[in-house]
Amino acid sequence: MNNIEEMKQMIRDEVQSINSLEERVVFKELMEGVFLSLYEANENMYRSLEERVMDDLSYDINRYLIQTGLVERAYLDNSHHLMTAMCEEDLQPAVFTAAEIREVLEAEGRFCLTTLFLQCDALEVQAIFQKKKSYTGVLKARTNYNLTIQLEPCKRYLSKVETLYHLFMKNGIPWKTVNAPYLFKMADVVITELPAELPDNEQVSHLLMDFGDYNTAVRYDMIPIWNVRHLVLDSVGFPIPCGDYENYEHVISIRGYGKEHAYLVDDQTGIKKVRQLGEKLMVTGRTEKSKKWDIYMIRRGEESKIDRYRYPIMENIRKDGFAERFHRRTGQTVKTKGELERFVRGLGLEDYIEYQSCMLTEPSGEQHETYSMNFFMDDEIRDRKGKKQLTLYFKAQRKEPWLLRDMASFVISEVQELYPEYECGGKLV
Repeated sequence: MNNIEEMKQMIRDEVQSINSLEERVVFKELMEGVFLSLYEANENMYRSLEERVMDDLSYDINRYLIQTGLVERAYLDNSHHLMTAMCEEDLQPAVFTAAEIREVLEAEGRFCLTTLFLQCDALEVQAIFQKKKSYTGVLKARTNYNLTIQLEPCKRYLSKVETLYHLFMKNGIPWKTVNAPYLFKMADVVITELPAELPDNEQVSHLLMDFGDYNTAVRYDMIPIWNVRHLVLDSVGFPIPCGDYENYEHVISIRGYGKEHAYLVDDQTGIKKVRQLGEKLMVTGRTEKSKKWDIYMIRRGEESKIDRYRYPIMENIRKDGFAERFHRRTGQTVKTKGELERFVRGLGLEDYIEYQSCMLTEPSGEQHETYSMNFFMDDEIRDRKGKKQLTLYFKAQRKEPWLLRDMASFVISEVQELYPEYECGGKLV
């Protein structure tokens, strides 16, 4: 019960205690007409002041919320209001001729036939890639042809996340780790040669594969999706010279896409500043001519009631309260175990893993079970040799057990940014 409801209940109790009907009416009118109105006005003023303080402390850290997911090709909706395929080439099944494959093999020594999803624990995925084992494939055409195939980590989706990181840096937006566990479980089916008897005009599209003990973990025709959409938009009008005589301000209209979304601008000539004013983007940079701009829209919105996903949608959302904004505004670092626990719980992953404790040890003191989701970020200043290890321990929950170490890896990737002086890792207990 909130304060105003408690106050109303106190008044009702006081009214019931008055025996005189006339006094009860006068008291009730006095309380409703003066006291409660004054109290409610004071509450609204306090709430408005609190909102102004929150807004002044920091921008909305979840405005640039990134969502990732995985969907079967048959259920991929390219017109979806929120989620879209990470790679546009996934929108149509790839079909190659033997001649095209041989051309790539001659130039690069390898060819990716298709991409699979491995629905298993992160340690098991790591073991599959480390073994570099060969498997059997059968190309079904007018004649069946045997192939030798291998599974390799798929890098094209991860490169999209790395590109997004550089966009955040260009636009001056603080980076938050993207919670994208499915991308680290995508595997390319690779061949290094084709049967010599396979005709050049034969289409390579229907392939049967046998992965032995891992057949139960392999999922076919799975497409990674996220809430980022690439746009190409024109400048509106002519660039306006800035007072420094070096930069120009360009106006880009986003009226047809929605001002509720967040936008990132990519430009090779360099961007000084990007501002969003209603249905316009104001871009300041050295480009002096009107041009087409590469815009990346981070879409916001709620899932519709008919949306259903086989795998849960992941977010890098953080609980955004006064304490979090105050810490960011003052630049205070997380120093105590209690503050670290609050930070971890703020990621909202209790359905998967529950934070238990942490321990600081000498180098190689603990064998970690996690990996970095910020694999593209190198610490070029500090020497990694001799760093102490900070290990976080998590209790496994029942939800999606094959994703638990990936959830721990997301947490560790965020914690590593807090403690660059340590080698951070995690373990399930």
